[in-house]
Amino acid sequence: MARIHFISGRLLRLGLGFMTATLCYSIVLNSMLETTIKAQIEESLQGFRLGLAATDPIERESAMATHRRDLEREFWLDRPAWQRVLARAVDIVTLDLGLSQTTETNYPERSRLVLDIVKERLKPTLLLFSISSGISILLGVALGKHMAARPGGGIDRGATALTMIFFGTPPWWVASFMVLLFVYTSPVFKIGALHSVNAGGGWLSMGLDYTYYLSLPVLTLVLIKTWSVAYFTRMMTVVPLQEDYVMAARGQGIPESKILSRHGLRVAAPGITTLAAQVFAQSICGDILIEQVMARPGLGSTLVLALHWNDIPLVTGIIAMITAIYCITFAIMDIMYVWLDPRITYGLGTRQ
Repeated sequence: MARIHFISGRLLRLGLGFMTATLCYSIVLNSMLETTIKAQIEESLQGFRLGLAATDPIERESAMATHRRDLEREFWLDRPAWQRVLARAVDIVTLDLGLSQTTETNYPERSRLVLDIVKERLKPTLLLFSISSGISILLGVALGKHMAARPGGGIDRGATALTMIFFGTPPWWVASFMVLLFVYTSPVFKIGALHSVNAGGGWLSMGLDYTYYLSLPVLTLVLIKTWSVAYFTRMMTVVPLQEDYVMAARGQGIPESKILSRHGLRVAAPGITTLAAQVFAQSICGDILIEQVMARPGLGSTLVLALHWNDIPLVTGIIAMITAIYCITFAIMDIMYVWLDPRITYGLGTRQ
């Protein structure tokens, strides 16, 4: 019962947090979106005026005024500002944002609905960042474990230096360097699409072709993320290994590998879980521009294109999806934290 109550509370906070974020950027984007709508209304009125060129001027102006009121009523421009903002927030949550001005889904659907576009571009983005985050966490935890086992050793110093280098280097710069090195200088990988146009011959060949195009973005993200995961794993593991009970375990002849797993990584598991959630969420929010650098169709490249062309409905839909992923990731992390740390009780803090 306590678990159900705890999970319900976290899900409620997730919903409230997402709605608050949605309301905030609904206020920011509403004026921009309404500027676009008003421009579209004026274009519609110009075409309507041409259709009434042969009518009496007085009747034409009356018909124009009526048509303007109808269009403003259709887009809620006749309502108070707070109602328009709330209505826009509801549209954002449901991704009911109408049509994109610049983008459409791939052949054969060719849909310009924002919802369809976001759903299509979300799949390759989630696949890329899920695979790269998973590999980075596995390699980083393993490397951090060895760093913690021999603090100050060669592996520890070398990995720490690489952590500082990659932590201070913009991800888009690393991605650009990888493209120059492995696509143009030494053409090992391909970029620019999800798969070849003529890929065929069965699911195995199509899977290999898809993996070929996916390899360089995954390799780049793993190269960026692994070192920071290793460093933070080392920092969270090395402190428990200095405790007296660990020294006693060593004195009893327990193998060092078991000590690292039982007394190091197990104690650091909640912190590593937090780090894993941050790696994935920050990849979705911050490293999404790597898709643009590598010309890979996804939310990142679509967002850059939408910003360039001032496609406010599509920008709003992508931001809403990224916000939802971010909130869900940390809600899952918060729930898992309680299972991993027995000192935490449901909603009551740390046991005394």
